[in-house]
Amino acid sequence: MKCKKDLIIDAAIDLFAEQGFSDTSTAEIAANSHVAQGTVFYHFKSKEGILHEVLHQLLQETIDAHNSIDKSRHTGHQCIEQLLRKDLAIVQQHKKKVKTLIRDMSAAQREGDLCRNQLNTFLEHKIALLCLFLRKGIADGSIRPLPIEETAWFLDAAFYGVTHVQLLKEIPIPDINEHAIQLCLSALAPSAPPPKHHEV
Repeated sequence: MKCKKDLIIDAAIDLFAEQGFSDTSTAEIAANSHVAQGTVFYHFKSKEGILHEVLHQLLQETIDAHNSIDKSRHTGHQCIEQLLRKDLAIVQQHKKKVKTLIRDMSAAQREGDLCRNQLNTFLEHKIALLCLFLRKGIADGSIRPLPIEETAWFLDAAFYGVTHVQLLKEIPIPDINEHAIQLCLSALAPSAPPPKHHEV
């Protein structure tokens, strides 16, 4: 059975997704989560605080998934593939939450410093991990020589861009997640050796 805090988060995300962050009141959140409005404020200082708690939970779940990658048993290329797939799995599992955060976080500026600090800490973690895997891959031969930091930032930006398009575009588009992962992995892989020419 879910605790009251989780019930409030679930109700808030449903309302934010349906009618938008700005048009949702704490009274509606309380009614939909079947708690008193005072209970909402007991767990969260403000409506914005709910979004920041969702952000914290998603970022922590992603960090835990990253930390579960067995770096000692895989090549750098395989580690990056695992990271991309773990990130995608979390987005797929929490589509409504991720969509709401991308769309409505800019409306929740009252506690902006907290949000920025969380995102900056997460980005530092992810970029450092990508750089580690890139160096490992270049050393073990599974990744071609590339500028480390620039490539790490590109991989993160590519993932965010695909997520943004998939979740927020109003027009129907095909599922491009697997295609995006394969493109990134192909771009990292060492170039295939040129075909041998046999003398006639």
